[in-house]
Amino acid sequence: MPERTDADLTLYYAPRTRAFTALWLLEELGVPYRLESFDLASGRHKHPEYLAQNAMGKVPAVVDGHIAVSEIGAIAIYLADRFGDAGLAPVIHEPDRAAYLRWILFNAGVIEPAYAERFNKWEPRPANHAWGSFDQMLAVVSDGVKIGPWLLGARFTAADVVVGSTLRFGLAFGILDKHGPIGEYVGRATARDGFIRANAIAEREAERFSPRPR
Repeated sequence: MPERTDADLTLYYAPRTRAFTALWLLEELGVPYRLESFDLASGRHKHPEYLAQNAMGKVPAVVDGHIAVSEIGAIAIYLADRFGDAGLAPVIHEPDRAAYLRWILFNAGVIEPAYAERFNKWEPRPANHAWGSFDQMLAVVSDGVKIGPWLLGARFTAADVVVGSTLRFGLAFGILDKHGPIGEYVGRATARDGFIRANAIAEREAERFSPRPR
């Protein structure tokens, strides 16, 4: 869906950040939205008016009319339910709803901390860490994407946007193997029209704030 300056839904976005996940989700939902894009170097995300939308001073944040939503998991759940006609969220009475919610929360609660463990070379202590360990995370995710083509089987959902975006990040930084089930899963996800549209916008915004030398 093309961006619209008069849309009631606004995405606060910065290039080369986790905000890409919300951008991708909006393109998958196909709803009109306004992109409020800025460079983190500007410090705008630490200004009081932005902190009123996201107290952590991070991106993304979404404002739907007068409702502000922050944290990518909450944004995904809110938007997919809010625009349910797009079919990206099982409704409350569907059996897949539990697995759907689990994967969205697994992303921030397990995958991202496990990445930090690997990046920072922390000594894994599965009994003490809520995320277990990087190796445990990897085994669970690998099994999850093997079901295929998506986390809930045949149905693509907002959980695939959230998890797929984070796994793509892991592949880009070399902490996940691009060969095997995770690489194949990310390949399927990034071949979707919604991702392709979002990626084009992301490249445009990155170039706008950090143009390549000519």
